[in-house]
Amino acid sequence: MSDSTSNAGMKLAPSRHAAARIKDALIASALQSSSVDAFFPALGSLLHGSSLAVDRMFLSLQTIHPVFRARTYLWHDGDSQLNVVSWPHGLRNRPGYYHSPDYDVHRTGAELRIRDLQNVGPNRCDLYGQLRANGYIDYLIVPLPFSDGTVNTFSIATSQPGGFPAASLNWFRRLADLLVIVFERYAVLETRSAALETYLGRGVAGEVLKGRIRAGYGEEIEAAVLFADLHGFTRMSSHMTPLATVRLLNTYFDCLVGPIEEHGGYVLKFIGDAVLAFFPLDPKASAPRPVDAVRAIRQRIEELNEARIVAGDEPLSHAVCAHLGRVLYGNVGSSERLDFTVIGEAVNIASRGVDTAKELGVEYIFTRPFVERFVDSELTCIGNHAMEGVAGGLAFYSFKGDRFGEP
Repeated sequence: MSDSTSNAGMKLAPSRHAAARIKDALIASALQSSSVDAFFPALGSLLHGSSLAVDRMFLSLQTIHPVFRARTYLWHDGDSQLNVVSWPHGLRNRPGYYHSPDYDVHRTGAELRIRDLQNVGPNRCDLYGQLRANGYIDYLIVPLPFSDGTVNTFSIATSQPGGFPAASLNWFRRLADLLVIVFERYAVLETRSAALETYLGRGVAGEVLKGRIRAGYGEEIEAAVLFADLHGFTRMSSHMTPLATVRLLNTYFDCLVGPIEEHGGYVLKFIGDAVLAFFPLDPKASAPRPVDAVRAIRQRIEELNEARIVAGDEPLSHAVCAHLGRVLYGNVGSSERLDFTVIGEAVNIASRGVDTAKELGVEYIFTRPFVERFVDSELTCIGNHAMEGVAGGLAFYSFKGDRFGEP
């Protein structure tokens, strides 16, 4: 057996030594890659250079994620970009799924091979026609059964004359068992990160994954603290079903979370109808833009209210306060149940600032320390106001042109 091409121009099945070398390279690449996105192109290069002469790979992985139910990865030899698609919940399956080889493998739990794509007759599966038009000769899709019972799929295709050598396919089937372990590892890592980010927030999830879960751990940092609270929620929810109440809160929170995270902030927690977030000032990282975050929040709330008015619903109003100060960022709680959060006087002032905004009848206010750090020409002083625990009161600012009225 030789690693070189045969007289017909087709690569022969790999020798035992060559197969072991490919397997070792695959394992090394999997250990070095932190995600499917990084590993998949390396796998494609390995299989393309083997006797299989793989020119196309497709992987479909089910995932646990609040937004996506599955991800697919498509690799072509020679393409610099990996094609990754996330399929949202609510879309039961990809277009054409029930006529696809994926469906056949999910249904039977067995592999499917199309040996001669160029001579496949009319078929309801669009994929075969696409593969034929792109010059592919042979196609194989195999199941990747995970330990939790889910069945994912992995397919390969080649334009090599004569298709896949039989001995090479036997070698590939053994390799597929290793790929199950590799891809399940990536799926577990992604699920872990998605679950932590969903319930703890992106910033806190990162700290937890670094191992900072010891009770009492914390560090003092400078940060902009943002507190937001929805007006009239108790009154509105008293006339709504529990499901409608949750939908209202989710709609409101959607207006805040995106802008906060897009501009360098982290949402720490939802407290009933309120949100606590912070923007850490790390000299080693890009500067956050909390004023831009608040401006984006205001725009989203305005757009939401336009839609609510058209639908005959009551528009939403809220109070938002942003303050700058030193906070302790870390674990608070018992040795068995912890909450990763920020505490300190700066958090208290931001919380009380929401009450001040309600008293003044404005929706967005910023403290003097915040404005002095994040200078913005659109902010104007609205006076000095008394605040519990702050001697002499505190000067507050708001956006120019904001209307003052009844809170």
